[in-house]
Amino acid sequence: MQQWAYLENELSNHYSLLKIDLPGHGNSPEFTSLYTLESLTLLIDHILIKEHIEKVAIVGHSMGGYLASAFAQARPEKVSSITLLNSIAGEDLKERKILRDRSINLIQKHQEAYINMAIGNLFSSKERELHYDRIKLMKEQAHSITIKSIVQALVCMRDRKNHITDLANSKIIVHYIYGTKDQIIVTNRIIEEAKNLNAKISKIDCGHMSLLTNDDDILKKMFFIE
Repeated sequence: MQQWAYLENELSNHYSLLKIDLPGHGNSPEFTSLYTLESLTLLIDHILIKEHIEKVAIVGHSMGGYLASAFAQARPEKVSSITLLNSIAGEDLKERKILRDRSINLIQKHQEAYINMAIGNLFSSKERELHYDRIKLMKEQAHSITIKSIVQALVCMRDRKNHITDLANSKIIVHYIYGTKDQIIVTNRIIEEAKNLNAKISKIDCGHMSLLTNDDDILKKMFFIE
């Protein structure tokens, strides 16, 4: 959740924020077994009921965006809009599934090497120089996450379903904010999905971690969040 601090400071001045950590991340407990996005939507719904929140505008980055799409499909009446930061509503393609499996094998054998490599790939070479301190902190936080939790997240992302059709049939506003230098979520998939959903699309000159490197740009583009 620390990665959201740069956006949170400004957003909290205008909106009520509900922040949810993924399992095994931040203050959320580690799950004892594998989970799916669909099972996580039930937990989110429980939180909304407990907090007496009837409707939300969801902002999700990367895996958080996958979860936002899944929740919008499961509880469309509770979602006014979703903003997908460096994320998509579709499923993993075959090539990405293979990469997920390779990552699972690597982290189980070489955790530190995997974390350093994986985080490095989230940024452009220029960003690695400009945001050295933020990236260093991100790596330190990543080392506090157990191998089990990382593997669970990778499996969850690998096996997620496609939510494009359901979103297209809903009245939920969808907004993509993507990075032109993102090596994880490629531009052509963003453009294709946005066209299918008649969604708003905004681009930023950045890699995958826009919420760390381009928080000011994101805030300028989140014009419809309410």
